[in-house]
Amino acid sequence: MRKLTITALMSAMLATAPVASVFAAQQPQQAAAPQAQQIEVTDSQLKQFAGAQESVNEIRVDAMAKLEKVEDQNQAQAIQQQANQDMVNAVQDSGLSVEDYNLIARAVQSDTNLQSRLKQMGNG
Repeated sequence: MRKLTITALMSAMLATAPVASVFAAQQPQQAAAPQAQQIEVTDSQLKQFAGAQESVNEIRVDAMAKLEKVEDQNQAQAIQQQANQDMVNAVQDSGLSVEDYNLIARAVQSDTNLQSRLKQMGNG
């Protein structure tokens, strides 16, 4: 029972949280404020975002698989913290700051044009 509770909680947090909120703990409070305005995203930034997003998703899937195998809450928390740090590193390795990644992630969620551009990059 306890394993299921931890796994369900952590899986829900990693799987359903918007990409931008994964890094919320890394950001100053003002950066967490919703940004309704549209931002201009260059093709270069979108390519960087796509690469970072792929890495972030791989890290998320790996962390969820590990979480399914742990029963200890401390181990689960350590896995989550490591995954978050790995995600930050993946974003920074892509050439984007975490703040820029989060801004683009929020924009992609609400802008169908950006969604289309991102899909085209994945297929091309």
